[in-house]
Amino acid sequence: MAYGVYCTLGQTKWARGNYSSSNKLTGTIYSDKLKTSAFNLTGYTLKVRIFKRWYNHDYFNKTADIVVAASGTWSYAVAQHEMPTTPGVYLLSIELSKSGEVMNTFPEEFTIVEMPTA
Repeated sequence: MAYGVYCTLGQTKWARGNYSSSNKLTGTIYSDKLKTSAFNLTGYTLKVRIFKRWYNHDYFNKTADIVVAASGTWSYAVAQHEMPTTPGVYLLSIELSKSGEVMNTFPEEFTIVEMPTA
């Protein structure tokens, strides 16, 4: 097992209230700090976790789809009312699990942005 796994997010910001089956939350998981070697996701279950620093609970905890296991890519189609409703800076981590193993990527900043309404 690697010492750590790292994630690059396809989106570091998300507009409050947005959801889509086609415009998904995406990312790539790497096995090295420089993010040059993709982590092979074969056999893993992935959970997207969004939380606040110093809090002991998740605001979002959903099972993601593996897009291409060998490339370390994943996606999640956000449904209505799933994302945190309070704008602000959160942390996002991917939990990887399989029989006898659980590990989390080092957290990345993820911002929920307030958007104007019509």
